[in-house]
Amino acid sequence: MPSSLLTFLKKIYLKLKSLNLKKIKLAISILIVVTTFLLFYKYLSSHHQTLEQLKRLSPTFILEIIGLYSIVLLELIYILKTSLEIVELKLPFLENLLINSYSLMVNFFMFGQSGPGLRALYLKSKYKLKIKKFFYLTLLYYFYYFVISIAFILASVFNLWYVYILVLLSFFFILYLPSRSSNKFLDLKSKFKKSSKLFAFTLLQLVTQTYIFGLELNLVSKVGFKQLLSYSGFANLSLFASITPAGIGIRESFLILSRKISHVSSSTIVSASVIDRSIYIIFLILVLIFLLGFHSSNILKKIKNIKN
Repeated sequence: MPSSLLTFLKKIYLKLKSLNLKKIKLAISILIVVTTFLLFYKYLSSHHQTLEQLKRLSPTFILEIIGLYSIVLLELIYILKTSLEIVELKLPFLENLLINSYSLMVNFFMFGQSGPGLRALYLKSKYKLKIKKFFYLTLLYYFYYFVISIAFILASVFNLWYVYILVLLSFFFILYLPSRSSNKFLDLKSKFKKSSKLFAFTLLQLVTQTYIFGLELNLVSKVGFKQLLSYSGFANLSLFASITPAGIGIRESFLILSRKISHVSSSTIVSASVIDRSIYIIFLILVLIFLLGFHSSNILKKIKNIKN
């Protein structure tokens, strides 16, 4: 019996090995998205108050959230700018804005976090920046993102001073780590100011995102500051497991599984998530209008130049 079971398991392993892993990942992502939409539908069908809250959202509140997401976009622009300054590459502001705008669209509509890949390919094709170099810069940003998110969670449980010490130690650790490697281009000790700016802009991005979450949560149910920090920390960490478009289903799963730590109820999480995603779609529509408008104006200029 054990030998036959071993043979059976071996056959399954060989079958899975022969399958395309990308297709498996895509299938899992689609399953998660469909399941999430079905659960949302089931929840909204039995919780009509959530739909009523959406209907009652004031234009002022919607504009405020859109304004804050615009600030997040601006922070992402400076994060990319500062990252590229570490490797002595300067990117014009408008070009930076366009790259990040496209990245937002790609992250929302495509499976997995495809934005960094888009930026890497663009920078390689136009500025000959090696993908390996951009990979290390992105890794540095994600390291800061991870540490700050963990710090938010710890701040909701422990004394804040411990969190400050953790963040500072992590920051100095990453400064000295590259000097031991062969990646001399990423020797952050000699570029302390630029790497500090990257850390600061990453922190600003997550603080802005936390403020957005706070506005949305408090619209549904009053939450305390430590609850908000924990909620934001777990929401941010879900980025590292986002295999679905815009992390649909992944972020909600992280938040619901961590509700015993954040002490935010499942109904509040779902309601706030519906509000956040609804307004974010409006924000993306505005970004799309900007992109279409920009390219349309460029096409018109080219036509005029041809006529002249």
